[in-house]
Amino acid sequence: MNKKRSHARPRRTQIRLHPVTEKHIAKMVVRVLRKSGGRTRKEPSPLPGTVPSLPGSPVSAETMTVPSEQPVAAPNSFAVSDGGREAAGPVDTKQMNVLVRSLLLEDSHWHTEQSILDGLRLVTKVAAPVKHLYNLPAGLTGIPFDLLLVLGNPDANFFDEWQDPPLPGSPVKAVWLADAAAPADQLSSIADAFDLVFTQNINHIPLYRYMGCRHVFYLPFAADHSVYLPKTVNSAYQSDILFIGNADPRIREMFAELEPLLSDKKVFAMGLGWQPEDGVTCVRPLADLQDYYNGASVIIYAQPEPGQVLAIAACGGFLLAENEPNLYDYMRPDEDVVIFRSAGDLQEKLQYYMERPELMRYVSTNALYGSKYRNSCLQMVLKLLHLAARR
Repeated sequence: MNKKRSHARPRRTQIRLHPVTEKHIAKMVVRVLRKSGGRTRKEPSPLPGTVPSLPGSPVSAETMTVPSEQPVAAPNSFAVSDGGREAAGPVDTKQMNVLVRSLLLEDSHWHTEQSILDGLRLVTKVAAPVKHLYNLPAGLTGIPFDLLLVLGNPDANFFDEWQDPPLPGSPVKAVWLADAAAPADQLSSIADAFDLVFTQNINHIPLYRYMGCRHVFYLPFAADHSVYLPKTVNSAYQSDILFIGNADPRIREMFAELEPLLSDKKVFAMGLGWQPEDGVTCVRPLADLQDYYNGASVIIYAQPEPGQVLAIAACGGFLLAENEPNLYDYMRPDEDVVIFRSAGDLQEKLQYYMERPELMRYVSTNALYGSKYRNSCLQMVLKLLHLAARR
C-alpha cells in the first residue's frame, strides 16, 4: 500500500497540458523564432544618466501620426545603415546636439519658440539657437550636430539656406511648421531640403506626401502655459455657453437646434457673421481668448483648430468639439473632450452634461491634466526627438 502511494506521488506533481493548448504554444514558439531569426534578442540596459524610457508603444517609421496617449520612448543615437538613419535601442537624448533655426513670427510665436528651446535644453546635450546657418558662432563650429530643427511659418522662404548648409556632422534636417490654418507654400522646396516634416494639421499630410515630403508627422505645438492656465475672470468674460465658429448656414442651423436649451442661458458667440439679433453676445475672434475660455461653463467648438483645443484644455475648460481628425491623437473622446457629429448629437450631449456637472468637472480635469503632462511642450519635444532618431 505504501509503495503504491510513493509511486503515485510524483505523477501528481506533474503539470499536464491539454493537447490543444500544447499545439497553440508550439505554434507561438515557431512564430517567435521566425521573427527573431532563431535567436532571442537581449535588450541593452540603459546607460547611466540617460532619460528613462517613457511608457507607450513605439511609433512605426511608416506611421504618419504620433500616438499621444502616452509619451513614447525615444530610440538610441543616430546610426547610419544602408544610406539611411536607423534607431539602435533607447535613445540617450543627453548625448544629442540640436541646432535650432526659427522662422516663426515673433509677435505670435515667441513663447512657442522659447518653450521648445527650454524643452530641448532639458533633454539634450546641446540645444543651440542660431540666426543663420552660415557663419556659425565659433563655439558651435566644432560640435557634430545630430539634428537641425527649423521652426517655420507656412509662407517662409525655404530655398538657398537649407539646401546644403555647411554644418559640422551630418544632422537630420527637420522642419516643424506653424501650419494649423493653411498648408505650407513651396512644398517642393521643403521636400528637397528636409528629411522630416512636422505639421500642426493632420489634414495636410496627404498633400505634403503627394508633393514629395516622404516623412510627415502630425505634431501640434503645446499650449503656452504662461498664457493659457486656469484662473478666475471678471463677469465680462463669464458665460454659460461659449460658441466658437463662423456663422455660415450650416453652423446657424446647428445653433438653431440648441435654442430650446439656451433660452435662459448667457451665450457668447466667437466667430465671423454673428449679430446680437441672433440671441448671443458677439465676441471678437482672438480677443482675450484665455479669459473667455476660463469664464465659460461650456465651450462648443465647430470645426475646431487643434492648437486652440489644447489651449482650452490648458485652461481646464469643458469642451464639446465637432468631430475632426485632428482631435484623436492628443485628446481622448469622453475623457478629455466630448465629440459631437451632428446638430442632434450636440443637442443630446449638451443636455446630458449640463444635467451632470460632476461629469463636466471630470472631463475638464482630465483635459487639464493631459495638457500639463501628456501634451506638454516637453513631451512634444521628446516625440520629435524620437521620430528624428528613427530617421
